[in-house]
Amino acid sequence: MHLNNTDCNTSHFRYPLFTSTYSIVLLFGFPLNSVSLWILLCRNGLKKSVPVIYMANLALSDLLFIISLPFRIIYFATGRWTLGNALCMIPGTLFAVNIYSSSLFITLISVDRMLAVVYPIRSRPLRTAPVAWALSMTVWLLIAGLAVPTAFNHPQNEDTDCNVTRCFEKYTPDEWKQGFIILCCTTFFGILVPFGIILGCTVAVVRQLRSYSKTSSCDAELSKSKIVNLFLSNLLIYAICFIPFHIAFILLGLSKTEILPGEKSLDFYFNLQTVTMCMASTNSCLDPLIYYFSSKRIQGRSRCDSSSKSIGLGLVQSTSWTGQ
Repeated sequence: MHLNNTDCNTSHFRYPLFTSTYSIVLLFGFPLNSVSLWILLCRNGLKKSVPVIYMANLALSDLLFIISLPFRIIYFATGRWTLGNALCMIPGTLFAVNIYSSSLFITLISVDRMLAVVYPIRSRPLRTAPVAWALSMTVWLLIAGLAVPTAFNHPQNEDTDCNVTRCFEKYTPDEWKQGFIILCCTTFFGILVPFGIILGCTVAVVRQLRSYSKTSSCDAELSKSKIVNLFLSNLLIYAICFIPFHIAFILLGLSKTEILPGEKSLDFYFNLQTVTMCMASTNSCLDPLIYYFSSKRIQGRSRCDSSSKSIGLGLVQSTSWTGQ
């Protein structure tokens, strides 16, 4: 959703900004996620590895969003929509699908790694492929339920002032009110709650790692770094992509529904939302960081000190592609 704009040209900075941002995300995101998904499916399989199941679903979510980007690029490059109402609703819906499914799958990855590190034995019954598939299907069902109202809230609009058809902008006050309600609900359940869970998992893992002896094996030290980088990459995605966008979007929604008065404030929130929406779109390029920190195998095990082998082995198993 975007602010109504009576200017009929495409001089506003959002048009070239969106065009260039989506082009860059398409250029880098498609090969990164395609290769990641190929590695996950062909080299690791989905039968036993819980992390691979979650990461494959995350890559699929990113690819669904990325393949819709050409439609956005065409619109923001030309400033007019000519592809019909259905193709207008799909890209807007896939953006929301990607944001919230990514948030939930990143949360599942974080919880799985936390259980593997903090409760490696007690959590084994929960960290199985059937449980992972059940949770993944639950996420997709929730996202499908969100997609229906989101799609109907993103139709094409006739801009009578400029005599063109618009998409991704110029929504009516009723559409804004309905969209704002959806936004508040999805922000709380799809962003704030998952972020709190990831933050709690990060604290629990850091405490557990600090409890290990300072005299540890090479495996343990490398695995500790790998685990920390995984959680930092999760928090980085939230800090760059999810949190700023939702703060700006809620402020814009409050202004559009006249809860926050002021025309100048409305313009500022609109511009802020434009920038943060571009930031949110980059999450599909940052997600491969999660694949990297979750997949790169620890090398040089034979060179490590055997005195701390049990600690090192436990940490290595907690971050392995194929380990449960």
